Amino acid sequence: MSALTLTKFGVSLGARKVLSELNLNFNAGECVGVLGPNGSGKSTLMRAIAGLIPHDSGAIHIHGKALAAWPRTDLSRALSYLPQGGQIHWPLSVRNVVALGRLPHARTVADCPAIVRAMDACDVSQFAERPVTSLSGGERARVLLARALASEANILLADEPFAQLDPNHQLHAMEVLQTQAASGALIIVVLHDLSIAARHCSRVVLLANGAVAADGPPADTLTSENLRKTFGIDAFISEHAGAPVILPVKRRA
Repeated sequence: MSALTLTKFGVSLGARKVLSELNLNFNAGECVGVLGPNGSGKSTLMRAIAGLIPHDSGAIHIHGKALAAWPRTDLSRALSYLPQGGQIHWPLSVRNVVALGRLPHARTVADCPAIVRAMDACDVSQFAERPVTSLSGGERARVLLARALASEANILLADEPFAQLDPNHQLHAMEVLQTQAASGALIIVVLHDLSIAARHCSRVVLLANGAVAADGPPADTLTSENLRKTFGIDAFISEHAGAPVILPVKRRA
């Protein structure tokens, strides 16, 4: 059974149709990168899958059950969502922020290992007792990723989780998500870095004008032709140490 299925899926925000007729099927164990120009509907897609905004056409099923049929607590155990530009305004300790990922579960001593594992995976254990508001933007971003991981949901949606991370931690965070996928979770992550998507995702969905422009393995989707059509760029595509490198080099008129 598919972990997540969208059928003729559409979302409008006010009078504007943002997503139209999406037909996508996602399986457990996939690490899927969602890429596309600004305004192509990437964040809207993630919010709609998480049930935070309504869809106005088509259907969405999670583990074979319609989204509307999921009780909110059960959905929170099955699906974890890391929004773009997450903010933390209260001076909670890092440990307590990560522990918020366990709210859909009973708060017991058994939760502690999940919290510790998440902090270790995201390299924030050394900050465990510090107020999260004392950390840098990149460090806070890692804490929020740890909070999402602590839920141990089998579907993780991450919307541009690397925007504030340095190159080392971008690669580390992507490796963390790959490890989650290898353990059987479905990972869907919104990205802008073409090389990271090509190297670390098992599948890439390209969105353009609210529709799927390409969907498949990175080598088949992140082609020169697709990048020209979707982003309006010429790109240098090569390989280094057995891994693909994709570098935007020129805007097209």
